Amino acid sequence: MALVALLYAATVFAATSKETPIATARVTPELRASFTRDYVIDVDVKPHEGDAWTRLAKRVTGDAERWHDIVAFNRAFNKIGDNLTTERVVHVPFTLLRPELQRQIVTTLFSSDSSTAAGWKHVVVGSEIEGESLWRLAEWFTGDGANYAAIRKANPNQGLSTRKGDVIVIPNELLTAAFRKVHGGVEEENAPSAASEIRQPSHDPSQRQSAHEDVEASSVVETPGLPSLTYERASSVPYAVYRLQKGEALYSSVAIRFTGRVYSKDVGDVLDRIVKFNGIDNVAKIPVGYAVRIPMDLLLPEYLPADDPTRIAAEKTKVASAKLAKRARAKNLDGVTVVLDAGHGGRDVGAAHDDVYEATYVYDVMCRLRRVLEKRSGAIVRVTTRSKAHGYEIAEDDELEPLQDQFVLTTPRYTLDDSVVGVNLRWYLANSIFARAIKSGVAKERVVFLSIHADSLHPSIRGAMAYIPGAQYVTGSYEKRQDVYLARAEVREHPLVRHSEEESLEAEGLSRDLAQSVIDAFDERGLKVHPFNPVRDNVVRDDREWVPAVIRYNLVPTRALIEICNLGNKHDRALLKTQKWREDTAQAIYRGIVSFYADQAQDNSTPAVVARAGR
Repeated sequence: MALVALLYAATVFAATSKETPIATARVTPELRASFTRDYVIDVDVKPHEGDAWTRLAKRVTGDAERWHDIVAFNRAFNKIGDNLTTERVVHVPFTLLRPELQRQIVTTLFSSDSSTAAGWKHVVVGSEIEGESLWRLAEWFTGDGANYAAIRKANPNQGLSTRKGDVIVIPNELLTAAFRKVHGGVEEENAPSAASEIRQPSHDPSQRQSAHEDVEASSVVETPGLPSLTYERASSVPYAVYRLQKGEALYSSVAIRFTGRVYSKDVGDVLDRIVKFNGIDNVAKIPVGYAVRIPMDLLLPEYLPADDPTRIAAEKTKVASAKLAKRARAKNLDGVTVVLDAGHGGRDVGAAHDDVYEATYVYDVMCRLRRVLEKRSGAIVRVTTRSKAHGYEIAEDDELEPLQDQFVLTTPRYTLDDSVVGVNLRWYLANSIFARAIKSGVAKERVVFLSIHADSLHPSIRGAMAYIPGAQYVTGSYEKRQDVYLARAEVREHPLVRHSEEESLEAEGLSRDLAQSVIDAFDERGLKVHPFNPVRDNVVRDDREWVPAVIRYNLVPTRALIEICNLGNKHDRALLKTQKWREDTAQAIYRGIVSFYADQAQDNSTPAVVARAGR
């Protein structure tokens, strides 16, 4: 069956027209999709420097094992050699992509498509003579072309042929996860039948208030599909438009998702502005399909129009940083130096909710991570802080007594009386460890720095996030000259820190790959991950963008700050108070580091026997 599918794919691939496509979608700097004149969705992926087949497969399909299918798909047309290079794109079948990528591609290529009560509504964009076939639609939206008969049955007035402008509804019960509606992060069990009436939302909010029961303002939706926006630039205040889906809340699905705000006050401020901008009287009575207008100055770069200068600049930075990020390989972390940092400490307890103190619990996670690294890998582990009374002892208890005796391991050591001084001494210490490692012959790419924290965000948010040093925020120089700093040998070694533009770009690329590897490991282990942009190159707080000092002034190229959970969320807080979850978290971070440095020599070559589907 797989061979038959591959043969069919080969035919489609070979037939793809060389002419200008009907539409294109630049989903990420590395992934591009085209809707060709032959009505084929052609997906190209540009590999990262040093990419392996398994890593590319995991990134775009969600399953590292699908690398065999991708290799076979490309080799069937002699499109690619045994090894991946950044010079040649890899073609990936649309049906193999992650659901969120499928949805974003479709909503970009077919801007009139939408999710309705009855199913997915597709508006044909082909020619006046003939458009995309029902078989093709069945492949895209249901995963199996044979479902074309069920689609035709659900659209009784539609013939086998289609024409430009035809509206075809693919019933909910046939849709793949990419296009199925979700509610509270769970697919709806009782989806309406194809015969159900398709509700067309009015543009007048007053005429749609009766549908307010479809929106639960208290729910948080983790939608697998990426959202579709339209834009109005001629307005005095340019804005984007997003139509609320069933189960979505204004604060989570709009304020948090599109603006990147995560702190309670910031989310509230943005929500207030959006409410006033739209003239909304009651946020609890916003109906399904309501067209929410979002001022464009609030949007994250990736949600701006494709030709917006800010978005273009951000995408260019990502491309440049990925190109410079030449990762080292180290089997079992042999020869790798890992520098660990537990956030806050001493008098600075960090975030605190219901007698759960960030500094105490992340220190325990750091100690657990140190233990697994030393027992199971060949890494050399260094730490920046220590508890005077407990050392690195791991408490075999769920709830922990507050620790307030940590100190930074500088020479002489610094008792954590001042949080700002403590943070700055950590990166000075990390820089000193890095310099000594380089002097001993360790390649700079074989040193990694991880700072472990637990955030305090809007209570609706759950899961891990990672911050990396965005190049535009760290380029430049910095130094500390106060006596409290110069009293430490590590500061006197190199009081002035400089980051060139190239070094900053390289660090962003390496750090992004490391952070994504750790976040993937959380996901694979079943640990919660922030639903929107879990890897970020800056913190947005009080309308200010910045990078935490511990990674901003750090000279280790591969560095990240991991927020393991949100203490502001009661569910995350309860998990943090269990040693099992803390151990799982340490194991996930360990797996993420191992995966980042994995020796992929074997993965970079194709298997001895590859099924060929003809040319």
